[in-house]
Amino acid sequence: MKKWMLMLTVLLLGSSNCFAQEPNANTGGDEKYDGFQWLKQFEGTWAVVSKATGDGGTSTSVMSSRAVGERWMINEHRGQFGEMKFQAVQAIGYDSEKKKFSGSWIDSLTNFQWSYTGAVDSTGKKLILNATGPDWNDASKNRQYRDVYEVKSKNEFAALSQMMNDAGQWETFMTGTMNRIHKTKPKTTVTPFLMFDGKALAAIDVYKKVFNDTKIVSMAKYAAGENGKEGSVKLATISIAGQRVKCIDSPIKHDFDFTPSFSFFVECENEEQLKERFTKLSKGGKVMMPLDNYGFSKRFGWVSDPFGVSWQLNLN
Repeated sequence: MKKWMLMLTVLLLGSSNCFAQEPNANTGGDEKYDGFQWLKQFEGTWAVVSKATGDGGTSTSVMSSRAVGERWMINEHRGQFGEMKFQAVQAIGYDSEKKKFSGSWIDSLTNFQWSYTGAVDSTGKKLILNATGPDWNDASKNRQYRDVYEVKSKNEFAALSQMMNDAGQWETFMTGTMNRIHKTKPKTTVTPFLMFDGKALAAIDVYKKVFNDTKIVSMAKYAAGENGKEGSVKLATISIAGQRVKCIDSPIKHDFDFTPSFSFFVECENEEQLKERFTKLSKGGKVMMPLDNYGFSKRFGWVSDPFGVSWQLNLN
């Protein structure tokens, strides 16, 4: 029973000290907040580590929280305690009329629903939540518990869980830390995109023969019943000489094709390599400028491959 309760309180602590988007600019840990604004400090995503005193074990988790109106915070928790994975949902809110905090907690490992009430202390830095739960050693009895969450900065919180012993004193059995996970903004990327009419796989095979380092980064094909021909390329990403290129087989017929106005410009390392690539790419395609000295380059050629894609080949 004691082990079960310890596991449960690990989960309780891991959730409670981790409400989850980036904080407002004026939340730096130096201001004093009360009511719902205190809870809003936790809005975002956090990495949580909770440790039991002695050899009770460690819980690691990620917590994401969002506000529901101006009353409640919903905290969705996913983590692991030992070999056990768990999920949990916590709701904590503030009643502006009664001037008090209240909340509840449920998880995937237990049937017990925790309920708590609490307040922010006089320093404005600590939120103290009180709960009544089963005694570790005797489930037929109840004990008083409390969690204390302290603001260290806008990106860090500390927490501890306590139980009232038989002497009426609070004993700490769990400590925890919470650090904000900053979301990285996606970077702008520009990637050449080739749309084929059912010949994307054949084109990729040719490019792999022309450029030895061509790699398929990802490949998705149409399945039976989808809007594209079964087995054709829904979306592929390939890498040619380090340049990523996306390819598809269009399920829609278009009245246009590739144009020489867009082409790949290839710098070749030597003349032998230049000739080999020129020959392979132009086979079944079209030579638009044969290999020659055009003034701007001692050796240059321009071809359209069998699929209509244009390649400018230059001796580096």
